[in-house]
Amino acid sequence: MSSNYERLGISPGATPTEIKAAYHAKLREFPAHNYPEEFKAIRAAYEALRKGETTQHEDFLKLRPLEVELDPEVLKRVREKAISQLEVSLNDLIRETF
Repeated sequence: MSSNYERLGISPGATPTEIKAAYHAKLREFPAHNYPEEFKAIRAAYEALRKGETTQHEDFLKLRPLEVELDPEVLKRVREKAISQLEVSLNDLIRETF
């Protein structure tokens, strides 16, 4: 990545504002219609540096799996409560259907 900094003529510790200013200065120095290859290289260096800055923030937004241990006693109580709610007598079933 140091070559990207060298291509824009800045130090590796440059701020985003300095990177952008150097990019625009290089574009004025090497206009696309006169220096197409240099223009592409400068554009690629700027994009690489700009995207390198955003990857730090993108890592924050990545989804990570949760590691959770469920308490067996709580699961047992929830299961018992659910089963008790499901138990229906034949008379209740007949009454609900008709």
